[in-house]
Amino acid sequence: MRQLGLYALLWSAFGILVLIGAYVALNACDLGFRPLFGSGACQAQAASAELQSERAQEAQLQSRIHAEEIRLALLAACPKPSPKPSPVEPGPTPVAKIPDPPRPIEAPPKQAFEVPKKIEDLKGCWQSSRGDIDIFSDDGQNRKVGQARLCYCFRDNGQGMAQIFFSDGDPCYGARLTARIAPDQVVMRHDVIKCSRHGKYVVHDITCGNDQSDKTVCEIISRGRDYRRRVEEFVRATNEYCNWNG
Repeated sequence: MRQLGLYALLWSAFGILVLIGAYVALNACDLGFRPLFGSGACQAQAASAELQSERAQEAQLQSRIHAEEIRLALLAACPKPSPKPSPVEPGPTPVAKIPDPPRPIEAPPKQAFEVPKKIEDLKGCWQSSRGDIDIFSDDGQNRKVGQARLCYCFRDNGQGMAQIFFSDGDPCYGARLTARIAPDQVVMRHDVIKCSRHGKYVVHDITCGNDQSDKTVCEIISRGRDYRRRVEEFVRATNEYCNWNG
């Protein structure tokens, strides 16, 4: 009986030890009341794992920061912004100088026609002092057919050509022109001048002499169908103006 009691006591002690160990393990893992002996093995393991996770995150952050610093260092330097120009204050508005009016150029005086002493003094071209004159038809209607430059051009022998240049460009053919000197007069005559559109400019007799004021005037008489008489004063014209190369 004593031996059986001893076995029962030993098994009871073993069971108590097992219960105490289980209790201690549960408290260490926060599954029961606080441990009697201050043991916290599971709690220490959890804290260690959390610390390692934080350190791993810190290492990753340090690695990313280092990589970003390298990337920024390799970027090209930005140019410095140029300074804004300082505003320029407007100065006084310059006053434009009004140019002096051009001086009028006086045209050289035209050489008036005079009765020549000898025939060679007629050499060159002559025209009405009025410039271009009105030309009328010789068909009984006496209608104006246009305006034209009428040139009388001579060589030094009193022979030459009468020419008409219409303002509308109608081409005309020059006609033979002759002159002779009489006492205090010069007598000229030209043949018919033919034109493309304006028909013909008939034969004219021209007699020039001095009037009472000692000015040389020329009486021009038409020898066509219509008898017409007019009085003109002649002035010298250039050969280029009358297209004369005689």
